[in-house]
Amino acid sequence: MDEIIRQITNCNLFNHLNYNDLNSLFSDINFTVKSFKKNEVIFSPHMRADTLGIVINGSIDVQKIFASGKSVVVSRRFEYELIADAAIFAKIDYYPSTITACEDSLIFLINKDSLIKIFSRDENIMTKFLESVSTRVLNLNTSIEILSINSVPGKIAYFLLEERENQNSDTIKLKFPKKTWAEHLNVS
Repeated sequence: MDEIIRQITNCNLFNHLNYNDLNSLFSDINFTVKSFKKNEVIFSPHMRADTLGIVINGSIDVQKIFASGKSVVVSRRFEYELIADAAIFAKIDYYPSTITACEDSLIFLINKDSLIKIFSRDENIMTKFLESVSTRVLNLNTSIEILSINSVPGKIAYFLLEERENQNSDTIKLKFPKKTWAEHLNVS
């Protein structure tokens, strides 16, 4: 577990703490670390929304699966990013999306009660958590904006201009495959 604590310092929530501080913070906190195989479900709409995840290794997809069977990748999360951060404190019983491993992944899992205990011990962690959720809401607004654009070239142009600003570069690096990008743009 020492190696996991060492790695968790790379997560934005905890990057202001050194290993010893983080080890002390987690000394009486319940958490688990679980391995998931490629395409294995981490969270689903059939599971209680009471756990936060942090990707330690690998990557995951957040998908919305519709009754028609069509699925849309809402977002892809990479190492040290949060999973289910928007759902854990929402007034819902179950996760609204399906979260699956894109590749073999290692996920740090902490339940809501333990997370609240951590927030009470370090307000910086709570502030960073709220910033993360707020950023996700803003990203959702961008996704809605893309969906409102009628033409495929318009959607691509909007996305590239947003990424140019986000990456602060004229060279855009996609962090996901073209299929995932097409699903994000809602095009074939």
